[in-house]
Amino acid sequence: MSTVKLDSERVEANPPGAYTGVRVLDLSMYLAGPYCSRLMADMGADIIKVEPPSGDFLRSAPPMRDDSSAYFGHLNCGKRSVCIDLKQPEGIEIIKRLLEETDVLLENFRPGVMARFGLDYEAVKLIKPDIVYCSVSGYGQTGPSASLPAFAPIIHASSGFEMQSIRYEADIERPIANRNCMADYLAATHALAGIGAALFRRATTGRGDYLDVALMDTVHNAMGYEYVDAQFPGQTTPTFRPMRTLDGFISMAPVSEGNFKSLTRAANRPDWLEDPRFVTREQRIIHWQAFLDVIESWTKTITSVQAESALAREGCPASTYRSIAESQVDPQVQARGSAVTVEDASGTYQVANCPIQFTDATADARKTVPLLSEHAQEILVAAGYSIDEVKALRAACVIT
Repeated sequence: MSTVKLDSERVEANPPGAYTGVRVLDLSMYLAGPYCSRLMADMGADIIKVEPPSGDFLRSAPPMRDDSSAYFGHLNCGKRSVCIDLKQPEGIEIIKRLLEETDVLLENFRPGVMARFGLDYEAVKLIKPDIVYCSVSGYGQTGPSASLPAFAPIIHASSGFEMQSIRYEADIERPIANRNCMADYLAATHALAGIGAALFRRATTGRGDYLDVALMDTVHNAMGYEYVDAQFPGQTTPTFRPMRTLDGFISMAPVSEGNFKSLTRAANRPDWLEDPRFVTREQRIIHWQAFLDVIESWTKTITSVQAESALAREGCPASTYRSIAESQVDPQVQARGSAVTVEDASGTYQVANCPIQFTDATADARKTVPLLSEHAQEILVAAGYSIDEVKALRAACVIT
């Protein structure tokens, strides 16, 4: 049975967290894989980020400050970086050496690429039999679409996610333009859950596992209602729309009987309780659009803050529509420590903190963003390479 190493050097490098002592070899780039390993870093894992000689593509993604990408830093703070050319045999040999002391391998290449490197699961488990190996891809590792290239927007289109905007908003004739990456974040968090489950199983059985996480599957799971409704269409269900106010919009969800009563108190409209269209939840659903119109006739007479305050006072779920910049300085966000200051080569800025908080363990974004291949020498020396060998590998452009 394999055990997680807890040598003093690694414990000092990683603040005590749920994953302190776990080492992850992260060959992923862009978003889904890096966000998964970023969360693991927040929880104390030692993340070795393996980048190609040119670096992760997101190192040049806006917003840029001098030569540093704040977006890259948000996804990769707290990791160690090494650039390895996997097209060279010596580069593959480095990976194999690193695998000997690795608990988790994470990758998001297109299916088949790792096999061409000789680093597929069957090959890797010969080196580290209890490895937890996680592959993240657009459509999964098997099936007729497995080899297709895919980014989050492609999965949003192919999964049906984007077409929901037309279904829910009659005035829209085409899916809305956006840069939403929801599928990546969903895949990242599902990969995180799977890795945790596999590590737990390994602790009790000594056996590793191979995890196949597909963006398509995670989006379908996130659309639970829409997924089953597509099979049994035609039934009326509430949809929520922005309610216009004097100075903006407010969102509210008066779905339960209690919510409805609290809404009538907030609006000072007890007559709504007697309106035959609204007296029961079933009637409100039948007359849902009329119900929303009546609510908006009230919200249009006051400001967003006034509407939100009145609804909150009476216990009806509601919020004004805020910009992300406004939300970042919300007192609730600040009170929870939901933003953390990190530092890269261009200075300091804030990233969203780990959304999973423990009572008896650290789960905070670490404060530094790695420079390109900043930790190459320390990583390779720890894996048994001499300083001269590291210099020779760098001279041969195997590492940067």
